[in-house]
Amino acid sequence: MENKNEEQVSKNSKDLLADVLNDEKKSSESKTEDNKDKKKEKKKKDKKAFNGKKLKHGTMATVFTCVFIALLVLVNIVTTMLFERYPITIDLTSDKIYSMTEESEKYVKAVDVDVLVTIFADEDTYTNYSLYNKQAVELLKNYCKLNHHISYRFTDIDSNPEVVKSYSDSISMFDIVFETKNTVDGEEIQRTRKLTMIDLLTFDEEFVENYSTTYGMSIEMLRDQAGGDLQFLAYFGDFVTSSNAEQAFTSALMTVTDPNPVYVTMLMGRDELAELSYFTTLLVANGYNVNTIDITTDDIPENTDIIVVPAPQTDYLEEEVAKLSDFLNNDGNLGKQMIYIASYGQSDTPLLDEFLEEYGLAIGDGVICETYKDYYYNQPYYTITTELSDSFDQDIQSSQPVFSSVYTRPVKVLYDQQGMVTTEEYVKSTENAYTADIVLNSSGVYELGDKLERGQQCYFAMGSKAKFAQDGTGDTFYSSILCFGSEYMLGSNFLAAEQYDNSEYIFSVLNGITHKTDGIFIQPKTITGNAFDINEEQKDRLKWIFSLIIPAVVLVTGLVVWIRRKNK
Repeated sequence: MENKNEEQVSKNSKDLLADVLNDEKKSSESKTEDNKDKKKEKKKKDKKAFNGKKLKHGTMATVFTCVFIALLVLVNIVTTMLFERYPITIDLTSDKIYSMTEESEKYVKAVDVDVLVTIFADEDTYTNYSLYNKQAVELLKNYCKLNHHISYRFTDIDSNPEVVKSYSDSISMFDIVFETKNTVDGEEIQRTRKLTMIDLLTFDEEFVENYSTTYGMSIEMLRDQAGGDLQFLAYFGDFVTSSNAEQAFTSALMTVTDPNPVYVTMLMGRDELAELSYFTTLLVANGYNVNTIDITTDDIPENTDIIVVPAPQTDYLEEEVAKLSDFLNNDGNLGKQMIYIASYGQSDTPLLDEFLEEYGLAIGDGVICETYKDYYYNQPYYTITTELSDSFDQDIQSSQPVFSSVYTRPVKVLYDQQGMVTTEEYVKSTENAYTADIVLNSSGVYELGDKLERGQQCYFAMGSKAKFAQDGTGDTFYSSILCFGSEYMLGSNFLAAEQYDNSEYIFSVLNGITHKTDGIFIQPKTITGNAFDINEEQKDRLKWIFSLIIPAVVLVTGLVVWIRRKNK
């Protein structure tokens, strides 16, 4: 019995142990399955989160790539349009012959009326004629870039006779016409300014002076004798020294856009000593309209604002002085100006001297000399001064302008004010100056003679007559005489010299008394370098590069990057 019980107990224990082991095994397997399920679920969640993050970054990369490509395409479309609108020239010359001065840029940008510039030739023929023509065209294109009011066109004369007939001036091949059209009181008014080839060029000064003094012929007269600009340049083209295109273009622009043009008339016919070709160039460059008459036979044109008496060797007759007086009186309205230029080489001019005295002015004897070398160079009568009046100095750029002259007769002011006449000294010497005659010694050399007068002298003065307006406005009108003691003060050697401020100062005074816009002073440019010009073939090549090739390369690169990121 006991053995059976013991066997029964033992069997039950084994079964119980087996059951426990089975339960633990099942529990372990269950936990393992649960862990596997949890891991699978976690893996699914992690994969889902990773895919969402990947999709998010991939979408952003795609958006950024698309935006970048769109911007690049837009930039290139705009660039292409600009290429079409503006010819491209990069000025690599040391003297910037294809660029304009800051003064010209300032004026061009301020133009607020439409200006059409017509070049009477086809573009290839004109630009291939010479480097000066090429430079002129590039400058003109720069004018158009700076201001949308300015446009240009090339017109062949033979193919467009109706265009030629629309101008009052006679038109020849290679002429350039600036024009504006404005409506005043319901009537269309056309203002034009024609430039010929020689207007765009500067010629050797010795060549010009030789033909002027020896043969009495100007460049214009030689041109007419040769039969035109092109024929003249075929003979005398070797005497061209520099480009005058910027001066000519800016001057023409000022002429057709200036609401109050100023007209200057040179009075010749009395063996004048002053050679004023460069002064005339500067007048034209500053928008003044210049013409010449013979005072012995012609009347002063009614539209004249300024007359110039350029150092006559022979005195005026009474009827000629009367022309001066009537001009300045202007039927009692005044408002006119006269420039009188004296010269040490003049003979006695008693009638002109008497007329100057009516404006409180007189021309003294001898020439002005300086005592100390700081105020002259080479000879005491080659003088330098900084004693300038600050009246009408609105266009002076230099903080300390320097004025120079040679062989200058002293200009006397007879009084400060007398009745309605006032005087003012504009340019003076130092207090250590003196006047002296220049004499020819036994060796045939000119030298200074005895001193005539010591003390401060005057190079340039102005005498003015005034009149009050009768309409109760309080306005005052003036007629003035600007009196210079030497023709050299207005000569090219001093007006063109960068170390002196003669041109800037003189034109500041002229602009002031005539109420004209600011002057522009531009030095002629010598054509010595080459510009990097982009021709049509190169321009088309650049257009394809910027419009197609570069965008295509960027697009392909972007797609490759996007695909690689997507497959990671």
